[in-house]
Amino acid sequence: MNDTLREDLRALAEQAPIVDLAAQAVRGARGRRAGRLVAAAVTCLLALGGAALLLPVRPTPATVLARPQALAVPLPAKGVGPVEQAFRPSCPTRPCTDDRWRIVTRRGDTYHLGKEAAGPLEVTADGRRIAYYDARRRRIVVRDLASGTTWQAPLKQPAEDFTAEYALRLSPDGLRFVVSGWGGRREPHTLVDVERGTVTDLERGWWPVSVSDGSGPVVLAKPHDTTSQVWVLGHDPVTIGDFTYSYSGLAPDGRTLARLGQTTGRNRQPTVRQDGSLVTFDATRAGRDNRTMISGLPRGLHPSRLGSWLNATEVTLLAVPESPRGATPAVYAVDVRTGTSRKLFTVREDGRAVVPGLVR
Repeated sequence: MNDTLREDLRALAEQAPIVDLAAQAVRGARGRRAGRLVAAAVTCLLALGGAALLLPVRPTPATVLARPQALAVPLPAKGVGPVEQAFRPSCPTRPCTDDRWRIVTRRGDTYHLGKEAAGPLEVTADGRRIAYYDARRRRIVVRDLASGTTWQAPLKQPAEDFTAEYALRLSPDGLRFVVSGWGGRREPHTLVDVERGTVTDLERGWWPVSVSDGSGPVVLAKPHDTTSQVWVLGHDPVTIGDFTYSYSGLAPDGRTLARLGQTTGRNRQPTVRQDGSLVTFDATRAGRDNRTMISGLPRGLHPSRLGSWLNATEVTLLAVPESPRGATPAVYAVDVRTGTSRKLFTVREDGRAVVPGLVR
């Protein structure tokens, strides 16, 4: 090989980009085409001997690949790990071809439920059990994902109970829950225990916040014009100075709740907005609030909802983008003493996601 050809090949090699194997895998089509062009250029050099001739080549635009969707397989009868989140796929066209509930485990496995699970679905805070409305049985069904054991609610309900606004609030073990509805013909508001087979009607006008296992406390709330009431059944209601639905579940101590702090406009009207703080208070008796500012959330995300407690000092929080095309929603753990947050996971489907233990 003469010196001129060697120099030309060296120059050509220096102009070639450094190969990134991960990027090459994503841009497979582009990489293969670029490889063919380089090979053709080298062939021309070899054929021409010392007279190097490189023809200008128009750059090829990068190939943008859509993010792959995890394949959902039918939910097995048992042997499924804890759920990270559940969602119903977006449906841009009507009627929907497939809007069955999906559940995503912490390991990343994705399963779909059958079409009989047509109503609400919730997940216990530990992710090990789900509860959903079974249209064929006309009941709420609780299912242990690992063992496959199921429990049916003793209460039969028509599907129309879930065509308007509704809430399904689970206890930590999922065997006790409050099911409520608004805006429909019946408007149910009942406490159900699937283990004992009991149904207890609750006072109307209150919204379910938290349900404990066994015979533990049940927490309800009622918003008014500029204030709200929180009622731990068995105690007197407590009045707080905010109109809000943004509560956490009941803390492990059986009396503490958290809520998202807010500011109001002049004379408390008409503007109410969150101020980025977290407020804890005793839900069993009137007393002093403890307020701390939330820190550690990325720019573009703001607090939206609270959920269950991970331990005695940390509560879960859903943060959502400030604009429709902003950052991706995510769930964080927030220390109620310091306000420090740490990310737990990203929410995969904005707007239709179910996060274990979230109060919504």
